[in-house]
Formats: sequence, C-alpha cells, structure tokens
Amino acid sequence: MTCNHLICRTFGGLSQESKNMKTPKTLLPFFAFAFLHLLAKLMDFPTMADFTKPLLMVGLMIYFNSEVPKTVLSKFVNAALFLSLLGDVFLIFSDAQPLFFLLGLASFLLAHLVYIFLNLNLVDTEDRKLKFRWHDLLFGVYGLVIFQQIKPGLGDMMIPALLYTIVICIMGITASKRWGKTDKASFWWIMIGAFFFIISDSILAINQFSSPFPQAGFLIMLTYIIAQFMIVRGIVEFIKSLRTFD
Repeated sequence: MTCNHLICRTFGGLSQESKNMKTPKTLLPFFAFAFLHLLAKLMDFPTMADFTKPLLMVGLMIYFNSEVPKTVLSKFVNAALFLSLLGDVFLIFSDAQPLFFLLGLASFLLAHLVYIFLNLNLVDTEDRKLKFRWHDLLFGVYGLVIFQQIKPGLGDMMIPALLYTIVICIMGITASKRWGKTDKASFWWIMIGAFFFIISDSILAINQFSSPFPQAGFLIMLTYIIAQFMIVRGIVEFIKSLRTFD
C-alpha cells in the first residue's frame, strides 16, 4: 500500500466515522459561542468578542462532562480547560496591562503541561515512556524557527517565551507518540488538535512580538477553537473506547 493510499484510508476512516456519529446536543453551546466569537472578531466587535471568549471553554466543559463519566482522567481534562479559560480571560486585559499577558502565558503553559500528561496516559499500552525519535526534531526545528523570528522583539519576555516554546513543542511530540498506542480516531483528533494549537500560538507570537498583521486576532482564535475542540473530542473518543471493554 502506498503512503498516499494509507493516508487517504486513515483520514477516510476518520471522516466516515465522524459522519456516522450524530452531533451531541451538548456541543451546541460551544458551537454557538464559537460562532458568535469568531463573528465578533471578524466584524471587529470587541465587546462581544471579550464577552464570548471565556464562554468557549465553558461550552467545551459542558460537552466533555456530559459525554464521559467522572474519572481521574476527566479531572485532568477539566483542569486543562479551566487553565485555558483563565488564559483567555487574562489575555483579554493584556493590552491594558502587560502583566496580564504574562499571566495568560503562564496559564496556557500549565494547560499544555496537563495535555502532555494526558498524551502520555491516553494510550492502550503500559508503555508510557517518552522515547525521542528523529522525526521529533521537526517540532524542535519549527519551534526554533518561530523563536528566532520573534526573538528581537521579546525583551524581558525572552525566558518565558523560550520556556513556552519548549513546552508546546513537547506537547506536539507527546501527541504524535500516541500513534500505534490507541485507536486511529482518537489519535488523529488529538494530533490535529495539537497541530492547530501550535499554529495558533505561532500566529499569536508573531503578531505580538514580530510582525503584526490584519485579522491576526481572528486567525488566532479560529485555530485555537479548532485545536481545543479536536483535542477534547479525541479524549472523549478515547474514554468511550475504553468503556466498550468494561
């Protein structure tokens, strides 16, 4: 089987499985908040954008907690979403007070650490060790390129930005490590979600410290919303697959 056929078959299976699954009603609040927020960013309605931004993670928590039972894993997922919510709120006020940007960065850094922990544990095997491979360098190279791009404009944010870059690259690496250790649907949901999270943070960093550009806010939030949804959806898929073997 060629590489292209394998990719098509993998994504085809994921697409078909998604079509066979009805959209839970508990996702409607998240979709509504996401639509209103993106519309506000696109049409430049800052008040509505600020109002709906904290509601995004609330909507995802409603969906997640209605779909899976309360477990140790669910506590960590809720922690990651709550930390993300805090980060969203802090970043709303970052233009008025630079300290809030640092607090937002710290909140998302902690959220990524929780996602790293989850990536290492959302597997169907006892092998949870983080073994680095040559292709992991792709994440490191990408992180280095972005960091070099924003480095001249970092100033006092040099160390926090470097630490954040390292952590989010590790988050992407640990997401990729789930390949072959869990079902394909869960893997791809989380892997693609991690990819969009890295893209979202890259756009934010470039816009904040290097080259501001129009509609950056919209693109940051669009990729962020996709990222968080796909990661949570992948975790739901994983937990549900475990329940089928109870």
